[in-house]
Amino acid sequence: MINLGATDHQLVSAALTAGCLPVAVFADVARAGVSWTCLARTHPDYDLEVAELRVTDSSDESSVLADLAGSAGLVVAEQTCRQPLGRSTGRPGSESEAEVFDIAHAAGLVKPGGHLVVVTGLQREGTVVDPVPEVIELARDAGLVYLQHVIALRHPVRGERIEPYVSRCSLAGLRELPACAGLPASARVHSDVLLFAKPQMPSGPEASTLPGMEGTEASARTGGER
Repeated sequence: MINLGATDHQLVSAALTAGCLPVAVFADVARAGVSWTCLARTHPDYDLEVAELRVTDSSDESSVLADLAGSAGLVVAEQTCRQPLGRSTGRPGSESEAEVFDIAHAAGLVKPGGHLVVVTGLQREGTVVDPVPEVIELARDAGLVYLQHVIALRHPVRGERIEPYVSRCSLAGLRELPACAGLPASARVHSDVLLFAKPQMPSGPEASTLPGMEGTEASARTGGER
């Protein structure tokens, strides 16, 4: 299992519990250190021997993970506002180019028969943007098959009500607005979790004949499940 853009130890811990060999890629050395400390407190030494935390920035991620190309049964990646969606140019350039979320690279880490999970959600880039359709398009261009779209709640549910937590940073920003703005405090209630599979054979006309894939292809063409 490879966790791209890791921010804590949770996925690594879950992978170890399931008997997997996890690799987590952090952009922040401090977060990686805290995560390792958390793992050391909750897992035995033999788990720590197979867990691997790597630290890099997005512009150098491909070279840092070159040894893992085509080897992962599961790759989990989170597409955030700081990593705008798009196709990698493959050329060094501006900071914005370096931060492009490269689905083709993530797909290249997945072995045949493996899966890519992309965690994303609505973003505000001047206007509200839904990245889901473009994520699906880019993944298909990378030779993956779209399987499912899952809605994952980020806050507790009490009966029929969702009780979102609004961070202190968000509340501070709201207090700076004029009283007439009339904007309620808000928080991201859910994430969109997109699941893709890499076929056992190259994509193309023959891919539709893969055992068990007929229904998946039909689901992908109609938008899949939500």
